[in-house]
Amino acid sequence: MLKDKNFYKEKAQKIITYVHLLSKSFNNEKTEEEHILEGLKDAHKEWKISEEYFEWVTDPDLIDYAIYELKASKIKYSYFLKKAKEITNK
Repeated sequence: MLKDKNFYKEKAQKIITYVHLLSKSFNNEKTEEEHILEGLKDAHKEWKISEEYFEWVTDPDLIDYAIYELKASKIKYSYFLKKAKEITNK
């Protein structure tokens, strides 16, 4: 039984439609808001870890490093917090 060209065109169009729908479900692109919120969560964790490290360390050279890391993590957290507030005020 031979099928005409329209049959194959319709089948191809259905396949393209299904592939398009499936690709949307696998799309891992994040919005700017999602990136900022993820950055905020990560920066908060980083800050808390830096605080714990600062409290734990005893070597004078490592204390300097711990202070630097603690300050840097606070600045990073403040940045993402500011960006998150900007998003909510839009």
